[in-house]
Amino acid sequence: MPDPLAPLFEDLRSRALPRVQPPGPAAVRRTVHRRATVRAAALATVVMAAGGAFIVSQRGDGDGVAPAAVPSVSFSAFAEPYVSGVPWRGREDKADIARGLVPGAEQEGVVDGSQDIGMDLDEGRYVLRVGCSGPAPLPVTILLDDQIDQQDSIACADSGTAAEYEFTMARAGSLRVIMGSGGQFDAYAFKVTKK
Repeated sequence: MPDPLAPLFEDLRSRALPRVQPPGPAAVRRTVHRRATVRAAALATVVMAAGGAFIVSQRGDGDGVAPAAVPSVSFSAFAEPYVSGVPWRGREDKADIARGLVPGAEQEGVVDGSQDIGMDLDEGRYVLRVGCSGPAPLPVTILLDDQIDQQDSIACADSGTAAEYEFTMARAGSLRVIMGSGGQFDAYAFKVTKK
């Protein structure tokens, strides 16, 4: 039994074929360009994901801001020749030098990654004194209520360097002092005093 639709389709094909044009070079260029763009976007996504994973893996243990009433760290804890498995750089007595530059220091330590120390302060004017001793410049960022107030880099030296920063708390709030990882292996000590 012959298909009754076959002659209709044959007629449609004979009328449509002269009007249908095969894709030319422009269509081929668009297809090649689209495929190249998709490949480049996929590669960029993979690179960004890998870079993000690397950055996250290099971050510290994520302790965040230390509480305001943290007792001083004993510098004997830093007398070991390694910090986080990396050989100690600089003088053996650099912790004592940094502490000597800031009598009565409230916080002290050796930079091993970025150090982020926080505390609550009342309204008023304050002076932050930072002492450091070590082989690299120590980046210091002061945040008042999580807003950057001051940024500086202390030119640490083995013999020790101190810097003072004045700031005003308009109302009671939080102070964060971030010692940047650029000062890796620098010993630091600091104290906040109300004027």
